[in-house]
Amino acid sequence: MDFIIFSLVALISFAGSIHIGAVNLAVVQATLNRNLSAGVLVAIGGSIPEFIYSFLALKGLFFMQKNQFILEILNFLVIPIFLVMGLSNLFQKQVNTIEKRFQISTKNIDFIRGFSLGMLNPQLLPFWFFILICLSKSFAINSLSTKYAFVLGTGIGTFAILCLFARLAHRYHEHIKKLLQKYSVNRVMGYLFISLALMQIIKIFV
Repeated sequence: MDFIIFSLVALISFAGSIHIGAVNLAVVQATLNRNLSAGVLVAIGGSIPEFIYSFLALKGLFFMQKNQFILEILNFLVIPIFLVMGLSNLFQKQVNTIEKRFQISTKNIDFIRGFSLGMLNPQLLPFWFFILICLSKSFAINSLSTKYAFVLGTGIGTFAILCLFARLAHRYHEHIKKLLQKYSVNRVMGYLFISLALMQIIKIFV
């Protein structure tokens, strides 16, 4: 039973993370700009919030009702974060200078970037709460082992798809570079992050 729940949740997490998102873009960018290891570090950081939010989803409807303001805050907070990410990519030289000046480890930055972007995703908590409700109709997720299987499946599935993005970006590095000959990778990523911010604004106010 535990293995079935783990496998099913991992598959859902894998498929649910295929769409273009902030963490996916950060993984691809880190891989293209530096190396595969950098992309994997972003993937590790981006997967941890899945564990956290799926665990919170297990707390049930009571948590959702008492902490609705958290989702509202995240919905607004993610807008300036995406804008900052976009603008920082458009002016990447300045960002690199700041990193060198303060001697910030790129490994720490990659991990923190993935983790922070994942934590600021306002869709994770309601998504896993919805999945948990659907699975509860067929599986009894009430024992400690089944809960562990559920939480582990969420993070492992996301990590797998993010690593796949990193691997594909690494493998087709030259092809992607050729496609972006007129524009730098950072500039393209900057516009994509700004687009995500605009989409979030539309989602909230329209």
